[in-house]
Amino acid sequence: DLSMNEAEPASEEPFEIDISGSEGPSRFSPHTFIDEEVFEQGDGGRGMDFGSEVHEFAEAYVLGEDVTPSSTDERNVKAFLDSLGGELRAEEDAFLPLDVDGEQETIAGVIDLLHLTPERVDIVDFKTDLSRHAESEYQKQLSVYYHVVAALYPDREVTTSIYYTADGERQEIDPLRKQSLRELVREASR
Repeated sequence: DLSMNEAEPASEEPFEIDISGSEGPSRFSPHTFIDEEVFEQGDGGRGMDFGSEVHEFAEAYVLGEDVTPSSTDERNVKAFLDSLGGELRAEEDAFLPLDVDGEQETIAGVIDLLHLTPERVDIVDFKTDLSRHAESEYQKQLSVYYHVVAALYPDREVTTSIYYTADGERQEIDPLRKQSLRELVREASR
């Protein structure tokens, strides 16, 4: 778990974020802020089951399990992971506390992949989409992860990108500012 209150995340020990407040914080998922209509405009996905299979393969491969790619997407993921030279962490929980109009809110999500080197941390989100039409929506999700990781690693460059598993293309994504994320929480709270 990644929390902004920890100096160095430990993948084997879960840790929670300490947020004061009598009623407790609201918790949002980055997916709360994604406009689902954008997916109706595309050329159609390949289903949530397919996406889950690719994500499960990636996690198992990072963990060193004996898995064999069974699709082009999984072969692309394997080749991508093999190309990375740093420490890899899969499926890391991330919690971003935000003060929104005096209320403590938390956005909680799961980072598909962290690639850590002494100089930088790359946040990579695997997408099985066949097109790029939802990138602006995914930017919201990656922005949450960016702010959590950047606070944990202030001495390293932090990048965010989408790895499109269908064609093996990686697309850098510019994260939104925290103020934009606060506005998304405000809109979702209405």
